[in-house]
Amino acid sequence: MKKIFVILFFIPIISIAQVGLDWSKQITVNDNTELGYTRPKVVFTNNNIPVVMWSKKTNQEVYVSRWNGNNFGTPVKVTPDGIKVFAQDWAAPDMAAYGNKVVVTYSVVPEETGLIYTVTSTDGGVTFSDTVRVSDNPITRFPAVTVAPDWSVSVAYMEFEPGYMEPHYTVARSIDGLQPYSSAIKATGPAPGEACDCCPANIFTNGDKHVLLFRNNDNNLRDIWASVSSDDGKTFGLVKEIDTTNWMIGACPSSGPSGMITDDSLFYTWMSGASGNTRVMIASANSNDLGIGQHYMVTPNLGSNSSQNFPIIAGFRRNIGVVWEEVQSGVSTIKFIVSQNGMPSLQKDSIYLVNTDSNSFAKNPHVAFSNGLYHITWQDVRSRSIYYRSATIKNFVGINEVTHLNKSNLIYPNPANGIFKISNLNSVSVIKIYNNMGSIIYQKEVKLDSELELDLSIYPAGNYIVQLFGQNLMETRKLVKY
Repeated sequence: MKKIFVILFFIPIISIAQVGLDWSKQITVNDNTELGYTRPKVVFTNNNIPVVMWSKKTNQEVYVSRWNGNNFGTPVKVTPDGIKVFAQDWAAPDMAAYGNKVVVTYSVVPEETGLIYTVTSTDGGVTFSDTVRVSDNPITRFPAVTVAPDWSVSVAYMEFEPGYMEPHYTVARSIDGLQPYSSAIKATGPAPGEACDCCPANIFTNGDKHVLLFRNNDNNLRDIWASVSSDDGKTFGLVKEIDTTNWMIGACPSSGPSGMITDDSLFYTWMSGASGNTRVMIASANSNDLGIGQHYMVTPNLGSNSSQNFPIIAGFRRNIGVVWEEVQSGVSTIKFIVSQNGMPSLQKDSIYLVNTDSNSFAKNPHVAFSNGLYHITWQDVRSRSIYYRSATIKNFVGINEVTHLNKSNLIYPNPANGIFKISNLNSVSVIKIYNNMGSIIYQKEVKLDSELELDLSIYPAGNYIVQLFGQNLMETRKLVKY
């Protein structure tokens, strides 16, 4: 099905042009150097509220901060006193969320005696539980976590045989992240050689399907593999190489893959040096048999004096966004590319520069996507801070949010100076309006009104998202206030 977009008076057109983005300002998440700034991650909770996690690698603590409508709130330390976790610029704790369930996982050091743990929030990242042990044996590293729609939690982590031999990835499950985890099962199966012992993995879910992405090491051939479970992470029966770059390297890449799954399609990104330069790759595959679809370098014309690393992908269906770290002439920046028409148009769109401070040295980006809005976070080495920006797709109507499009629900005038009207609301029961940070600024129950006036006069000029809810109805549109 082709995606339909709605603009102004909501005349449907097929979008074939570059994706337009409305960017928020650059917002400081944390600039307290006592709390660190290493390898941040971002997720979204109910009402599209972002939550950012990061580590302090000098004393190896983990912190979380949640958007409160005006700024990011006071950071919460989620690791117990006296516990030190593995945290480096290339690998650190992981975080995932679904609804208001937020789960953080980390590896305790020294790894010869430490284990893998999780802490869980059920209130959107405001408070967190005590630790729950995931792994049974020491000599484990690189935990990655995913939260399913039923709030069950799966954690993938690297495990070794005695003597640091035969590194491989295993997966353990908990019904809610608060109850004990099951015994871990091996997920890298028949892959030749061993898992790359310096490369983090990525795990994510879609219904009963779990996908684990990892970099393999077969006599220094370090390409990306996928392992798929179709029974809610109980077994991983499909394991296959999904990378055709054939990167041979005797040194450690210290970089892993990132992926997303929507319907039966798997989209994933990673760094490869097979071309002679470290470059961001992107590809697609069928999640049922891991047959590779499109597979290409994101920026094939980038100069040889440049390098790229740590790409992260986020999106839903044909909405795809990839963020990465790029170094040119000794300056490290965060780049972002986005498409509303899937991979075919990704290379045709402009690449956005995310960080706005010309004096920054930006590294380790992360991105999450929901309801037409990309949440992006990164660390800055020079200011020793963590920053955040959001990017809202202009004229976004996601087919995942729209189950019934009632073209007679007319919003007018649009744009306007603050007073908007919505007509023909007979099928609408609730209206919500969000600002560009994903915070609800207006909510009203509708009772058989034929027309409703929305007054946004007190709010600043910019773009707002309005959602209309009703029986068999969930519709998203954009308001423009000047």
